[in-house]
Amino acid sequence: MDTAATRGRASRLAASSPKLSEEYQKSSSKTSESRNPPLIPTPSERLLAGLFPAILIFGTLFSIVSPQTRGADFDPVTQSHSQISPPSYFAHKGNVFNRYFVKQGWVWVTGSFALFALTHPALATGARKLQAFTRYGLVTLWWFLVTQWFFGPALIDRGFRLTGGACQVVTEKVEEGEADPAEFFTAVACKAAGGRWMGGHDISGHVFLLVLGSGFLLQEVGWAVARWAGKGREERAVMMKDGAVKGAGVESATGFGEGGERAEGKIGLGGKVVLGVVGLNLWMLLMTAIYFHTWFEKLTGLITAILGLYAVYIIPRLVPAVRQVNMASFKVPGNLPQLIKSAFAKARANGDLLYFQTQVTVLAPASIPFQLRFSPALASKPTSPLPHPSAAKKVIDPFDNPSKELLVAELHPDHNLVLNKFAIVPEHFILATKGFREQTHLLDEDDLAATYACISAYHDAVPEAELGSDTGEGELFAFFNSGEFSGSSQPHRHIQLLPVARMREDISGGEWDVLAKRLVGEVKDLPFTVFAANIEPGLSGKELRDVYLGLYRQACVAVAALLGKEEIADGAETQTGGEARISYNMAMTRHALIICPRLAEGGPVWDGGEVVGKVSFNGTVLAGTALVKSSVEWDALRNDPMGLFQVLKAIGVPKKYEDEVLETTDEDGIRKGSI
Repeated sequence: MDTAATRGRASRLAASSPKLSEEYQKSSSKTSESRNPPLIPTPSERLLAGLFPAILIFGTLFSIVSPQTRGADFDPVTQSHSQISPPSYFAHKGNVFNRYFVKQGWVWVTGSFALFALTHPALATGARKLQAFTRYGLVTLWWFLVTQWFFGPALIDRGFRLTGGACQVVTEKVEEGEADPAEFFTAVACKAAGGRWMGGHDISGHVFLLVLGSGFLLQEVGWAVARWAGKGREERAVMMKDGAVKGAGVESATGFGEGGERAEGKIGLGGKVVLGVVGLNLWMLLMTAIYFHTWFEKLTGLITAILGLYAVYIIPRLVPAVRQVNMASFKVPGNLPQLIKSAFAKARANGDLLYFQTQVTVLAPASIPFQLRFSPALASKPTSPLPHPSAAKKVIDPFDNPSKELLVAELHPDHNLVLNKFAIVPEHFILATKGFREQTHLLDEDDLAATYACISAYHDAVPEAELGSDTGEGELFAFFNSGEFSGSSQPHRHIQLLPVARMREDISGGEWDVLAKRLVGEVKDLPFTVFAANIEPGLSGKELRDVYLGLYRQACVAVAALLGKEEIADGAETQTGGEARISYNMAMTRHALIICPRLAEGGPVWDGGEVVGKVSFNGTVLAGTALVKSSVEWDALRNDPMGLFQVLKAIGVPKKYEDEVLETTDEDGIRKGSI
């Protein structure tokens, strides 16, 4: 399923009712606005591209009108002023900036870029670093081919020879049979032999280097910092696989304004160094424009640099396959089931985690098999002692450098697998980001790819003879809680995974199975709404995120219609990152991805007309499970299963909105069901 197909379904659903249609139109209006064609740079990029010729034109005009420069001797062969009495310090080729900065220009570009890429939080994930360093590699390749080597002499030297240039002194030696012309095919070799490189068109290497380096650094740092800090909403346009032109944000792993309050010092040390290098580059570009080369040599140097930048940064916007650097290559241990099992048993035996045993029964409110668990020990779950009022508040992050006793494996580059310290289901484990990412922000491409990689690896590690829906062997149920009504408890991003076989323990036969498996198909008489899609092995991280974003946007439209809050839907169709607009749960199995919008965390348990307790739900509600901590709640729900049904009706978009908001569709296996 692609994002465009998801939007098509959302629009048909919206058209089924005036209220939803109004909300949907408001949320999608921004996508219908005209965008730049993908091959046309954005206004900021055009301004940047115009800065370089403006500097060159100003420098050329200055050299004409300046009496000091105009009156100085100028050598038309070397295209420079007399080095004996130059009109300015910067007109002397031996000036320190030329010798140690321009002549070593790509070293400065590389160093400043590496410092930024390795230290700035906008490129915190391995996927983002991979993309940035891939672009660096391509730009560096263009610099190398133009100035260093192109299957022999560099392009600059080949162009000089093709336009009639030669090494003057060496030409005389060749005619006398004293030298091989192939040895002096480059400017460097010619000058080293005491010759004069003259007669052809010499592209300005200084202009080429300074424009290419500055343009590269500004592209990399500018977009990354702007999105991280949430400053400026200019959007690049890209062409999707279906030919639709969308904002580049649909493929971005970085949400707009993702830094939030943590974006203080938005540029960072690396960014400041980059800006310093760029500033010096632009100054030396001006000095080159004033004191060196003809206008045509400067023009061709500028064009050669711009062509390289255009090829790396603009053309890929038209070709989806070129933009898709593979970020979904996660090396999940091949023995994942056994690894989890052994780690859990060891940690439990050593007291490194707590396992709360439960009683379990299966209820069937409205003929929906729902697993009800009762764990009285959870009511006395250990808690940290209350701090002294004068003590500084310390936030404990269980996923920041997890203990070795709970760490199962590292999924390079950005995730860890850790055991749940407070387990209700045996072998419950968690996929957590290594660096801090907000739980309430939209999931990134690598989060989804890593989750599915775990699900696939777990399945593939189990012998085929042991697989089966009756036992649940080889199956994982993954879920994610986001927002105040989702049942989320930790701000550090994490996705939880439960072995289905362990969830089925103490339940006979086919009495219960994971509810998420049924949600893509026809499910009747269910009390809240979900948005579900088929997924299959082989999908890339980007394709998984396309599905996820499409379902999330549908959920936003539904919640906005229900609550009459148009600001929820406003902009949802173009949102690709940052804070989620709604509370929701996500579930993933090997064949399904589900989003459930949430309006409440739970509800009261009634018995004999009195409230006797409360039942709350997190993402396991999409597995068809519920948990209570007291015997009163346990007895009340077993005696009246419809009491559970009433609570389920209150936590999401209720069934009465089904005709208005939800409508089943067979296209691509997507259906809007209700549970």
